[in-house]
Amino acid sequence: MFKKFWWFISYYKNKYILGILFLLLSDLVGLIPPYITGILTDMIFEGTIGLKVFFTILAIDLLIIGIKYFLAMGWSYFTFRAANEIDYKTRDNLMTKLLKQSLRFFEKHSTGSLMGKATNDVDSISNLAGFGTLSLFDSTVFPIFIIIMMMIVVDVKLTLAAIIPLPILAYLSILIGNKIYMRWGMVQRAFDNLNTNVLEDVEGIRIIRVFNLQKSRYNKFEQRGKDLCNKNMDVVKYQALLTPIQRIIPAITFIIAIGYGSVLISRGEISIGQLVSFTYYLNMLVWPMYAFGNFINLKQQGNASMDRVQEVLDYKEDMMEYGESVDINRSPDIEFRNHSFKYPSLKEDILKELNIEIGRGKSLGVLGKTGSGKSTFLKQLLNLYPMGTNSIYLNGDSINRYRISSIRELIGYVPQNHMIFSKSIRDNIKLSKPYATDEEVMDAIRLADFEKDLSIFPKGLDTLCGEKGVSLSGGQKQRIGIARAFLKNPDILILDDSMSAVDGRTEKNIINNIMTNRKGKTMIIASHRISQVKDLDEIIVLDKGKIVERGRHQELLKEGKWYSKQYKNQMARSRFDEE
Repeated sequence: MFKKFWWFISYYKNKYILGILFLLLSDLVGLIPPYITGILTDMIFEGTIGLKVFFTILAIDLLIIGIKYFLAMGWSYFTFRAANEIDYKTRDNLMTKLLKQSLRFFEKHSTGSLMGKATNDVDSISNLAGFGTLSLFDSTVFPIFIIIMMMIVVDVKLTLAAIIPLPILAYLSILIGNKIYMRWGMVQRAFDNLNTNVLEDVEGIRIIRVFNLQKSRYNKFEQRGKDLCNKNMDVVKYQALLTPIQRIIPAITFIIAIGYGSVLISRGEISIGQLVSFTYYLNMLVWPMYAFGNFINLKQQGNASMDRVQEVLDYKEDMMEYGESVDINRSPDIEFRNHSFKYPSLKEDILKELNIEIGRGKSLGVLGKTGSGKSTFLKQLLNLYPMGTNSIYLNGDSINRYRISSIRELIGYVPQNHMIFSKSIRDNIKLSKPYATDEEVMDAIRLADFEKDLSIFPKGLDTLCGEKGVSLSGGQKQRIGIARAFLKNPDILILDDSMSAVDGRTEKNIINNIMTNRKGKTMIIASHRISQVKDLDEIIVLDKGKIVERGRHQELLKEGKWYSKQYKNQMARSRFDEE
């Protein structure tokens, strides 16, 4: 266990040392009142105490209680502060790890599972670090102090007889704790499944309602909820076994102590005051017996949770930057040399032996049927997946020579499916440039032809978009994404079929704004509509990951192949729509 948590213990060792020091001092000071009580009992029983001495002893007792209270404040502050910090540190480590991962990682770990690790599992680890630390010392070190004091102040034989049941408690607690450990991992995995189910239902609530799937989705939720409940009940059953054990064994120790203690009093080997002190000390042993069971419970839950969290923290990054990587500070010449690519989960290449040159400040259009590899091609510069090849060059050097973050800094990317956060329209646009002025935001909005929509929203730029833009239309989401890219004013603009939900006039306005304001800057545009790419410097047509046509608009029309046929179909459809 300590090996798993040593990274934290070593990092916060000063706070733990102070917390443990205060705890030990508090425990030692707490051993004095029972001894004083025993002496006071004997003095009263024998009639040898005066009123002044009586009040003096009470004053000393109150002073000791005050000191113990102060020490208890110290251990509580430092111990539970450490617990709160491990809560923060673990979540911080998880988030740092998640932000470094490629998309391959998220294919292996569901959102529900990652959320479960960042919430329930972290809580279990935090509980072990705080209350578990207290329970550990109270169930191991503190009982030793009590037993030693019982032997010194009262009697060795009585002490040994009274603590005979304690090893039985330890054995049963460990045995039950192992059962809890095995089942706690199952509980957390069941929670992951339930979490994922709820997230999917919230995200897809429109589809669920449109297709009247409420009942089936509820049944699925109910099934997973019952599965989680049943697995939790398995844990609760074993936790429930600890409670009677923690009550019965202390009761047996009291029976032994009172019975055997009475015999020793009758023999004159101990006094009544000593038996009172012994009973007091024995009562103090009750909490450590509970604490031991609690510690075993928290330990096993924390261990299972730490295993799950460590699984993420130990995950080796799919994409590592080379130690000699340098920043790229300006728009580069881009070249693909016999470039092929496949997703980690697939067997065949999606892109096959592509040879493309995109000079600095030039533009490229990418067309093709659905599934031809357009989106995959556009994502190559973003380095979202490990390449496993050395076939992309920037300014004549391998892309691996440059830091990924510096390459992405040059790029403005507008995907097919726009991610809209549950913030205001202004905040969503400013994601690409957090410190942009309102004037810069409005310029980007005008370029994305979104200004006319602002009058619809009661609060204008301050209108909340809702979860994933639930209050926006598809076209509005796309234009917010385009405005986000325009605000960054990137050296390389990549549009991935990002105007599929806008009407023809709006598309024309946006394309005109792009061609006017992006002169001299690199552009790569993928689309199903030829109207978006016909004025670009070069156009390629992909089919099953290969380039089957390339050239300028007029050149491709003359070839009479797929591009030419598609253009005629789209022009005919456009004239029909106008009529």
